[in-house]
Amino acid sequence: MDDTPKGLLRELRSSILRKRIGQIALAVLLAEAALQFLNTLTWYLIIPVIGRALRGQTESVLFEKSTESPIRWETLFGSALLLTLTVIVVIFLNRWIERGLAVARLAHSESNASGEEEVMADTTGSVK
Repeated sequence: MDDTPKGLLRELRSSILRKRIGQIALAVLLAEAALQFLNTLTWYLIIPVIGRALRGQTESVLFEKSTESPIRWETLFGSALLLTLTVIVVIFLNRWIERGLAVARLAHSESNASGEEEVMADTTGSVK
Protein backbone atom coordinates (compact mmCIF):
# COMPACT_ATOMS: atom_id res chain seq x y z
CA MET A 1 0.00 0.00 0.00
CA ASP A 2 1.38 3.37 -1.04
CA ASP A 3 0.89 6.12 1.56
CA THR A 4 1.89 9.01 -0.68
CA PRO A 5 -0.82 11.42 -1.83
CA LYS A 6 -0.50 10.13 -5.38
CA GLY A 7 -0.98 6.55 -4.21
CA LEU A 8 -3.98 7.48 -2.08
CA LEU A 9 -5.52 9.32 -5.03
CA ARG A 10 -4.93 6.32 -7.28
CA GLU A 11 -6.53 4.03 -4.70
CA LEU A 12 -9.50 6.38 -4.31
CA ARG A 13 -10.00 6.48 -8.06
CA SER A 14 -9.89 2.68 -8.36
CA SER A 15 -12.35 2.21 -5.51
CA ILE A 16 -14.74 4.72 -7.08
CA LEU A 17 -14.46 3.00 -10.44
CA ARG A 18 -15.15 -0.46 -9.09
CA LYS A 19 -18.71 0.23 -8.07
CA ARG A 20 -19.58 3.13 -10.38
CA ILE A 21 -20.33 5.20 -7.32
CA GLY A 22 -18.59 8.17 -8.91
CA GLN A 23 -20.97 8.38 -11.84
CA ILE A 24 -23.97 8.05 -9.56
CA ALA A 25 -22.70 10.81 -7.28
CA LEU A 26 -22.08 13.08 -10.28
CA ALA A 27 -25.59 12.40 -11.58
CA VAL A 28 -27.04 13.32 -8.18
CA LEU A 29 -25.04 16.57 -8.10
CA LEU A 30 -26.18 17.49 -11.60
CA ALA A 31 -29.81 16.64 -10.86
CA GLU A 32 -29.75 18.70 -7.66
CA ALA A 33 -28.36 21.74 -9.49
CA ALA A 34 -30.92 21.39 -12.29
CA LEU A 35 -33.75 21.05 -9.77
CA GLN A 36 -32.58 24.14 -7.91
CA PHE A 37 -32.40 26.09 -11.18
CA LEU A 38 -35.93 25.04 -12.18
CA ASN A 39 -37.22 25.89 -8.73
CA THR A 40 -35.63 29.34 -8.85
CA LEU A 41 -36.89 29.89 -12.39
CA THR A 42 -40.42 29.01 -11.33
CA TRP A 43 -40.57 31.07 -8.13
CA TYR A 44 -38.67 34.15 -9.28
CA LEU A 45 -39.63 34.43 -12.96
CA ILE A 46 -42.69 32.42 -13.98
CA ILE A 47 -44.94 33.14 -10.99
CA PRO A 48 -44.22 36.91 -11.01
CA VAL A 49 -44.91 37.07 -14.77
CA ILE A 50 -48.22 35.23 -14.34
CA GLY A 51 -49.10 37.44 -11.36
CA ARG A 52 -48.44 40.59 -13.36
CA ALA A 53 -50.37 39.25 -16.33
CA LEU A 54 -53.36 38.68 -14.04
CA ARG A 55 -52.71 42.06 -12.36
CA GLY A 56 -53.14 40.58 -8.91
CA GLN A 57 -56.72 39.56 -9.63
CA THR A 58 -56.37 36.13 -8.12
CA GLU A 59 -57.11 34.57 -4.77
CA SER A 60 -53.70 32.97 -4.37
CA VAL A 61 -51.29 34.46 -1.86
CA LEU A 62 -48.40 33.59 -4.16
CA PHE A 63 -49.50 36.02 -6.83
CA GLU A 64 -50.13 38.89 -4.41
CA LYS A 65 -46.56 38.97 -3.15
CA SER A 66 -45.02 38.37 -6.56
CA THR A 67 -46.80 41.32 -8.19
CA GLU A 68 -45.65 43.71 -5.46
CA SER A 69 -41.92 42.97 -5.73
CA PRO A 70 -39.83 43.20 -8.89
CA ILE A 71 -38.31 40.16 -10.56
CA ARG A 72 -35.12 39.17 -8.74
CA TRP A 73 -32.65 38.96 -11.60
CA GLU A 74 -29.70 38.51 -9.22
CA THR A 75 -31.19 35.32 -7.82
CA LEU A 76 -31.95 33.99 -11.30
CA PHE A 77 -28.43 34.81 -12.51
CA GLY A 78 -26.89 33.19 -9.42
CA SER A 79 -28.88 30.02 -9.96
CA ALA A 80 -27.93 29.88 -13.65
CA LEU A 81 -24.28 30.42 -12.72
CA LEU A 82 -24.46 27.64 -10.13
CA LEU A 83 -25.93 25.26 -12.72
CA THR A 84 -23.22 26.18 -15.24
CA LEU A 85 -20.40 25.67 -12.74
CA THR A 86 -21.89 22.36 -11.62
CA VAL A 87 -22.03 21.14 -15.21
CA ILE A 88 -18.38 22.12 -15.74
CA VAL A 89 -17.26 20.34 -12.56
CA VAL A 90 -19.29 17.23 -13.42
CA ILE A 91 -17.77 17.09 -16.92
CA PHE A 92 -14.21 17.32 -15.60
CA LEU A 93 -14.78 14.80 -12.80
CA ASN A 94 -16.42 12.40 -15.25
CA ARG A 95 -13.40 12.69 -17.57
CA TRP A 96 -11.11 12.01 -14.62
CA ILE A 97 -13.08 8.90 -13.68
CA GLU A 98 -13.28 7.68 -17.29
CA ARG A 99 -9.54 8.15 -17.76
CA GLY A 100 -8.91 6.04 -14.67
CA LEU A 101 -11.32 3.43 -15.98
CA ALA A 102 -9.50 3.33 -19.32
CA VAL A 103 -6.16 2.88 -17.53
CA ALA A 104 -7.64 0.07 -15.44
CA ARG A 105 -9.01 -1.63 -18.57
CA LEU A 106 -5.65 -1.31 -20.31
CA ALA A 107 -3.82 -2.79 -17.32
CA HIS A 108 -6.36 -5.60 -17.14
CA SER A 109 -6.04 -6.37 -20.86
CA GLU A 110 -2.23 -6.33 -20.62
CA SER A 111 -2.33 -8.74 -17.71
CA ASN A 112 -4.66 -11.02 -19.69
CA ALA A 113 -2.43 -10.81 -22.76
CA SER A 114 0.69 -11.74 -20.76
CA GLY A 115 -1.22 -14.58 -19.11
CA GLU A 116 -2.28 -15.93 -22.51
CA GLU A 117 1.32 -15.85 -23.78
CA GLU A 118 2.45 -17.88 -20.78
CA VAL A 119 -0.27 -20.46 -21.42
CA MET A 120 0.67 -20.62 -25.12
CA ALA A 121 4.33 -21.07 -24.23
CA ASP A 122 3.47 -23.93 -21.88
CA THR A 123 1.30 -25.79 -24.42
CA THR A 124 3.56 -25.41 -27.46
CA GLY A 125 6.89 -25.53 -25.70
CA SER A 126 8.16 -22.41 -27.47
CA VAL A 127 7.93 -18.76 -26.64
CA LYS A 128 6.56 -16.23 -29.16
